[in-house]
Amino acid sequence: MTQITVGTPTIHLAGDIGASASKFFYRVHPGQAVPLWMDAAVANGLNESALPSIGSKHRPQDSAWLEIGSEIVLVGESAKAFLDNTSLSANKSDKAAYKIAAALGVIAELEQLPSHYKAFVWLPLPLTEIRTREQIAAKFYDICEQGFICRDRQQDVQPILKFFPEGFGLYLNRKKQLEKSSQSIAGRRTLILMMGHRNLSILCFEGGSLRAGRSNSDGPGFWPAFEKATRSAGVPPTDYAGLMSALVTRKSQQISQAQAGLFDFGTYANFVRQTYWQAVSVYLQDNLLGQLTDGTVDIILSGGGAGIIQSEIADYFESLGLSGRLVYADQLQPQLTDVVSQLPEAAQNSSIPLRMSDCYGLFQGLIGKLTKVPT
Repeated sequence: MTQITVGTPTIHLAGDIGASASKFFYRVHPGQAVPLWMDAAVANGLNESALPSIGSKHRPQDSAWLEIGSEIVLVGESAKAFLDNTSLSANKSDKAAYKIAAALGVIAELEQLPSHYKAFVWLPLPLTEIRTREQIAAKFYDICEQGFICRDRQQDVQPILKFFPEGFGLYLNRKKQLEKSSQSIAGRRTLILMMGHRNLSILCFEGGSLRAGRSNSDGPGFWPAFEKATRSAGVPPTDYAGLMSALVTRKSQQISQAQAGLFDFGTYANFVRQTYWQAVSVYLQDNLLGQLTDGTVDIILSGGGAGIIQSEIADYFESLGLSGRLVYADQLQPQLTDVVSQLPEAAQNSSIPLRMSDCYGLFQGLIGKLTKVPT
């Protein structure tokens, strides 16, 4: 049963609008920590002729659309039918405002909110895209100012949008963890490796703040390696989903559309992992090794790519004598697995807690900060 909110309701939302999926955590009522997972696809510039084919019987997050003036925008799963492909190379800023607006509209429907509500939104961006934050904010505020419709429901939002560097949520969580044992993170070097579908980021925090000169977000992503390996091996695009499932679940037997039945993707999966790890290991040699001389360094690993080459990563850091300094981000947040278990996607993809760990840390930071502010 939905609780009654006194006065203007407020959505507290932390989102990670990744290239492979949009990940969110939100709170409307005290004590909530609700995960939300939406496909990354966005199809904008459409007209009303696109709407009849979009059913409203599915979950709102699977069938989301926006009406902004005369423009129709499909967001998430519903957009796939209108796209030839989903680009993992495009900057998040291109479609970010639509994704945030759609998430708010979906949450408002799920929580049965009135059309008018407040929204505090925290959003991480890769270092290479931090410069786009003003562009994202301007478009998002413009959408909210003119008002929009999400799934036939009017949205009148009073937003406050704030940006952070990718990985900051993990840093906040590590800081909180150390404080429990009376340790200060300011005296330690913390390296956060974000192995995403589109890029690999190495973030260096030292002295209590991000060291931009020692950080970068231009490392090899999983998807380019996947495409390179599949093209080289001759895997047809119709079998990409089966191969991806084999990689994520580590179960090589998957349905193959090309083979019209069950097929063992084991050889192809190993080739993708080798291709990806080769690119990652070269990048780590060039950009990470020089920062590992400090004995107090902590290495936090996150992102969907990290789960795919987990054994290779473990062997690598063991060879450096740093196994004891390496930790996977979801291990720092034991409650995260329970929280994301609410998602049907979690039952099919064991790497989802790892992929949502930065967003969850940011959400915890948002809630912790706002609860200190008098209302």
